[in-house]
Amino acid sequence: MYYYNNILVFEAEWLIDNGIMSDDQYRNMAKRHQINVVRRGCRNTPALVAYDSIPERFKDAIKNLMKCDPYEAARVNEIEIRIKDNAEASKFFEDYLLADGRNLPKETRIEYYTNAIVLDAISTLLADRKSFRAARGTRLPRKWDDIAVGVQNLDRTKYPHTLPANARRLEDRYKRYKKEGLVSLIHKNFMNINAASVDDEVKESYLAELLAAPNNLDNSQVARLYNMIAGQMGWKQITRAAVGVWRKKLETTIYARRRGSVAFSNTKAMQVKRSAPNDPMIYWTLDGWDVELLYQKVTISKYKDKATGETKERQTITYHHRPTVVVVLDACCKYPIGYAVGTHETPELTKAALRNAAQHTAQLFGKMYRANQLQSDRYSIKTLTPIYEVMAKKVTPARAKNAKAKIIEPYFNSINKKWCQMLPNWSGFGITSDRDKQPNTEYLNKYKSSFPDFEGVCTQVEMIIQRERDEKIEKYMELWNSMDESKKIELSQESYLLNFGETTGRTILLRGSGLHPTILGQRRDYDCFDVRFRDFASEKWKVMYDPDDLSHVLAVNDDETRRFVLEEKYVQPMALTDQKEGDSEQLKRVRDFNKGLTDTMIERGTKSINIVRQHIQETRSIDDETLKRILITDSAGQHKNVKSQARRLKESAIDAVEIDDIHTENVSDRY
Repeated sequence: MYYYNNILVFEAEWLIDNGIMSDDQYRNMAKRHQINVVRRGCRNTPALVAYDSIPERFKDAIKNLMKCDPYEAARVNEIEIRIKDNAEASKFFEDYLLADGRNLPKETRIEYYTNAIVLDAISTLLADRKSFRAARGTRLPRKWDDIAVGVQNLDRTKYPHTLPANARRLEDRYKRYKKEGLVSLIHKNFMNINAASVDDEVKESYLAELLAAPNNLDNSQVARLYNMIAGQMGWKQITRAAVGVWRKKLETTIYARRRGSVAFSNTKAMQVKRSAPNDPMIYWTLDGWDVELLYQKVTISKYKDKATGETKERQTITYHHRPTVVVVLDACCKYPIGYAVGTHETPELTKAALRNAAQHTAQLFGKMYRANQLQSDRYSIKTLTPIYEVMAKKVTPARAKNAKAKIIEPYFNSINKKWCQMLPNWSGFGITSDRDKQPNTEYLNKYKSSFPDFEGVCTQVEMIIQRERDEKIEKYMELWNSMDESKKIELSQESYLLNFGETTGRTILLRGSGLHPTILGQRRDYDCFDVRFRDFASEKWKVMYDPDDLSHVLAVNDDETRRFVLEEKYVQPMALTDQKEGDSEQLKRVRDFNKGLTDTMIERGTKSINIVRQHIQETRSIDDETLKRILITDSAGQHKNVKSQARRLKESAIDAVEIDDIHTENVSDRY
């Protein structure tokens, strides 16, 4: 609002932004010439509307908003032209803390800041007037009536101050501001705590202890107990409403004792936000889950018939059982890389889930791989840590009772809603869920006889996992194929069988034809293409195997210091006419091994011969040098005969260690 060409005008944008008129109203009145647009708007130049041409209903709205007559406000205001921003005042009110630790409300900060800059403008005006009087040599009274009018004529939309309109009160406010500074502008309701009933640390501590009681007293109980203490100490009494205010104020302080440390960590402590890995096999997490699917179980109990005295059997069927599944989840794509189903969670079930994960990597990638990192919970952590370390380069157990750290928990919820809820034997959500979202109990009781048994519910779980895999496998394999090879960590067959393999329960010796353990009731033949294996023919070997893949087994000695991966013997047909593709390659492989074995034995024999020869020569040369150097006769007075005899003994010893070449022309045929 200002004068333009001696016409009092308002900017069209100001009228619209302050709700005086809508944009459509402005355009329609301008088009119909119902208002006088003295200047059309363009870039960086606002449109101006003559105040006199604005209809009365809009003029009333302007006056109500400005709380004064526009003509009065448009006069040159000595206060307004001296108003300047005050960064110090802005920071003071922005950072000011009240007695209860709160900051000033936003609207209050704006009000106090405006009051400060207006009072600063009054101070500048008084200083200017004083200089003017001193220059003229006159003494004129300070006209606070004029100053008060100027303050009240300020545009309240631009300067929303709350300074008094009365000249004397305005002068008092100004004097107090100059004496006490910015703090004098803060209302006593914010500053005064004298009327509070809980006004020191002792009283606050008593109240905090009552509010933090683990039996969770309500506001009335806390007020009654506090007032009993206050009566003895001569303190002011408090009301139930006052307790409610303090409960909110002390919420963080008392929460841990009211709800427990776990709840405090999950709801009050700062949470870490994490991002899922972009590549597969980087981060695995696992956990057990009681699947929300019911199955029936038959229990046989014995009882004594009172009439006959005979012992009989009674069959009871129960329908409330739920299976447990341990899932190994790859955080990339939330792909279930491994799982195992049982009646309850055990270390063996977790081990089975990890074994399934290793097997599934072989199905996906052609060979078994380990994860870079595995996160587990604290269940049987000492027992399972060695197994975790086999399947991952790094093991990072989650903090105890920190469910939020495991992304697998919400994954189970999604599986329950997506798949389990669609099945007739669904048991519902958790016990804390809304009852209206649970299944119809009458329906479950009516159709409980159709619930599957344990094997049937295991089939349901396997179907769910397979569907999850089918939905995500394409994306999972695409990411694997584009993954940097340096991030892929293979799992050796030796390590897999040593940690996940089953054993026959007995030890056996190596024979010339290989190792012949009895596995799952059937005698099998295995051998090893490692030459070192035949060096330990006297060892007793324990055989470890994977019941799902008997093509390879692991032979381990008693203390597991020697381990060899064996493969099942390839059966060659006797008749040439029975040979098929691959037979000749396998036969050649055996012959090459036997040739290498023979060469190794010859090399070892040759080495030992050379050592013996060298030792004999070194031993005899000492005696020869003595006979040559010193002329010492024997008891018969002979010296030359003794020297000749020593030479003949040396030659016979060397001849004794000479051996013929090893003949191996038929070794490769003994298979």
